Amino acid sequence: MRASQADFVAKKRFVLGKVGMKMEINEMIGKWRMQLAEKDGQPGVMLHGKATAKQKAMIIAAKPEIIAELQRREAEKVARRAKEQAEREAEKQAILAGGKNITIEYHDGEYLMGYQVYGQAAELLVNLGLAKWVDGWGYHVASHAVKALGEEFTYQQAVECARPAIEAKEAAKAKREAERQAKFDEARETEKPVLLRKWSSDCHDPREECSMDINAEYAMPDGSVKHEWHHTW
Repeated sequence: MRASQADFVAKKRFVLGKVGMKMEINEMIGKWRMQLAEKDGQPGVMLHGKATAKQKAMIIAAKPEIIAELQRREAEKVARRAKEQAEREAEKQAILAGGKNITIEYHDGEYLMGYQVYGQAAELLVNLGLAKWVDGWGYHVASHAVKALGEEFTYQQAVECARPAIEAKEAAKAKREAERQAKFDEARETEKPVLLRKWSSDCHDPREECSMDINAEYAMPDGSVKHEWHHTW
């Protein structure tokens, strides 16, 4: 056999040996669902399941290759997640800037029918109050939004559609906060508790024979909130 042929055969055997080792490493990782671990600052391997003495010896012998493969997989996973995150952020920014329209699709499900939205557009519409997550179905777009915007629209058009409801919600919140603050002001001026709210709930004490508690919260003169409850029989 000529020198060049001998070199080729040796190289081929080396490559086949590496491929065989790779398959063996992958089989071991899969069989024991191996994960990276750390002990005394050094990388290690965690196994799930019981290995025989012979199998343990095989694992120990291949430990550097196993760790290298697990590290490669982890690096690949991290890189994939980073890429996916970058793609999601790019999609979101494109929608916000008006470079990409939001599209919705009609879906006729077994229990619910209506328009769905996907990807970053779904998150943006949820934040605007124009869509919500429905378990087992997906992101459902509000019917009034579909009627006003159609099946394709820009983010700014969605903002304008949502603006009246958002402003009404903010106004209602501001009103509640002002009314609550007024009660604290009253409590401070009169030096007496002022009722904030009252509600009923299941009895909180299993030793009592009542089925319902009457709860009340009071604004106190020192600015704190006092909670009281009474059993009912």
